[in-house]
Formats: sequence, structure tokens, C-alpha cells
Amino acid sequence: MHADRTNRTLLTLFGLLLAVVGAAAILAGTNLFGAGFGDRSLLANPAARYIGTHSNWFWPIAGAVALLLALLSLRWLIAVLRPIPRAGDIDIHAAAGTGRTGLDATALRDALTTEVSGYRGVESTRVRVFGTAADPRLAVFVRAERDADMATLLHRLETQALAHARQALDAPDLRIRLDLSVGDSGKGRVA
Repeated sequence: MHADRTNRTLLTLFGLLLAVVGAAAILAGTNLFGAGFGDRSLLANPAARYIGTHSNWFWPIAGAVALLLALLSLRWLIAVLRPIPRAGDIDIHAAAGTGRTGLDATALRDALTTEVSGYRGVESTRVRVFGTAADPRLAVFVRAERDADMATLLHRLETQALAHARQALDAPDLRIRLDLSVGDSGKGRVA
């Protein structure tokens, strides 16, 4: 979920950079940067002359940089498109020598969904369990009715439902993302 915010920020900055470059190109055609500037050819500038006189070393370096950017872009694309692994059986830490205890992620999801859906003021609930068996994560999406008492609902979610999930997993520091929304607007909270 943090990666989504990073991707949005980087793509917004890249979009702003392209918008500034595009606006500068449009303004250059209106002679805003000096008389006759808009009538010059694209390659009639000091940078193009420099590249032309040093092309024997410039183009191999430009190609290597372009290849590096392409590989980094491909890595980013694969990371964005790869689904977040879903937890199967979640390991519950037990005392040494007592064996291994596991909890099915679907059972946890269904129990949490059923509990939260029964709260007064809840319109719909969706729970997602992801991560690894040793390091599970939860995302809880709750849509409240318009006339719901949000403070009471939030307090009940944090002190009952999310506490029950942490207790079931024997993980008091389990990170849970809680998205609580009313109508079309929503606000996220990490509990």
C-alpha cells in the first residue's frame, strides 16, 4: 500500500515535468524566449552542436543510460504488476517444543468480515489477508452508513475486531490497515 503512494508521487512528478517541457516548447514557438527563437530549427542550438562534435563517445554513453533506464522501468513495471502474495496458513507462535500451529487465512478473513459486518452502522466489509505465513498483514475495508456514529464505530473496530485478529494470531504488533469510509469519500488509517 505504501508502494501505491510512491508510484502515484513519482508518476505525478514525471507528469508535471513533461507538462513543463511541453509548455516551454509551446511558448518557444510564440517567441516568448526572444525574437526569432520560434523560427530557429530544432537542431540549431549549442547542445546539438556539442553532441555533433563529440558523437564518437556521446552516443554510446547515451545508449548505455537509455538501456539502464529501460531495465529500471521494466523492473518497476514487474513490481507493480506482480500481485501481492496472499497468506495461506498463518503460523501462530507457540511455546518451544509444543509443535506448530497454523490458522487458515480464509478462516481469519471470514471471521473478521462476519464480526465487523455485525456492528451497528456498517454497510459493507471486506478483509484481505496478505504477506507471508510468518509475517501476515491485514487490510480491512469498512463502509459505514451515512448516519453511523463514526467515533463509536472506529473505537469498536480498534478495541474489538482488530484486537481479536491480533489475539487470534498471537501477534500484538500485527500491522493492520483500516480503511473506513462513508459514502463515496474514504479515509485510511493504519492501526
